[in-house]
Amino acid sequence: MNKKHVQQKGAYFYFRRKLGGKDQYIRIPAPWEPEFDAVYERLCSESEPKSAPKPGSIAALVLAYRKSPDFLTEIGDNTRGNRVRYLDYLVEHYGDKTVSGLKTSHVYRIRDILSETPGTANATVSTLKILMDFAIRRDMRETNPAAGVKRLDLGEYEPWPADLLRVCMEQATPMTRLAIATGLCSGQRVSDCIRMQYGWINDGIMQLRNKKMKADVAIPMHSFWLDELARLPRRSVTLLYERTGAPFKTTGAIQSRLRALMKLPAVREIHADLVARELIEEDQRFSFHGLRKNACCYLLELGLSDTEVGSILGMSTEMVRHYGKRTRALMVARGAAERVTGGKIMPMPVGKPVRA
Repeated sequence: MNKKHVQQKGAYFYFRRKLGGKDQYIRIPAPWEPEFDAVYERLCSESEPKSAPKPGSIAALVLAYRKSPDFLTEIGDNTRGNRVRYLDYLVEHYGDKTVSGLKTSHVYRIRDILSETPGTANATVSTLKILMDFAIRRDMRETNPAAGVKRLDLGEYEPWPADLLRVCMEQATPMTRLAIATGLCSGQRVSDCIRMQYGWINDGIMQLRNKKMKADVAIPMHSFWLDELARLPRRSVTLLYERTGAPFKTTGAIQSRLRALMKLPAVREIHADLVARELIEEDQRFSFHGLRKNACCYLLELGLSDTEVGSILGMSTEMVRHYGKRTRALMVARGAAERVTGGKIMPMPVGKPVRA
């Protein structure tokens, strides 16, 4: 449970808030109950208002930024929704620090604290850089301490091994399971998967324009995907939805569910087994984007051309070749196996051997 203000005590959940300087605990429905979100939102809105942030502080800078056109009109809805997470994190942990006092060494420290999740660390630094650029334009400081800060290496997105996919599908909640199936069968980014609507399906083909590349894609829907869709009630216009039935507003909820899934004992056991068999590295992490690579490899194994795979996935032919290089090497080996294994590995003798 990572909802702010929510605490579990025994079998019950409580909303904690400050009233008159004292903690007050209000019993609320469990997070998986339908009425949870409405009660939670109401209690959040009733909480004691915070005092205005101190002028010159990071909290004050964030407040000014969130009221500016830079945030309200110059970025997309999805980007804005994701950025809120990192802005809130900076306010919660560093809001009382001064903008003028921030140094590059401080930015590295902020990054390194989050190093176990390099994607989050990099996004937090990027958000801080945007904030400092905003501060420079408002004469709050002259330089950007986050500029030039080295990003943490994310490593290459790896396809999920078959054993990992199997255990994740077994252990996942129904909606997380459907999300995995959607990513695996469509090969689309998570930002596009959460947008997919039933109305975009025509004769078993999912049609959409992806957000990043603005590419029109048409994806044949595998029976496995259709079966997974049939397992859940149709509560929203979108295939994937929150517990309330509302469409996911950002990708964060899906990513959070996958991180929680990867921490389950059964999943960790399979991960450890894959490490022991030297199939993956010990620190290898698997993300939603890795499912895009799974889809690419699957289509290549079916014999589709790079152009055909790229058209279905909304991916350049260069990226298809990059994602599929190991799959293609295996396909070449399989195709040549009969000829290679049917020959003689020892060279044929030529002429009579020379005796010493």
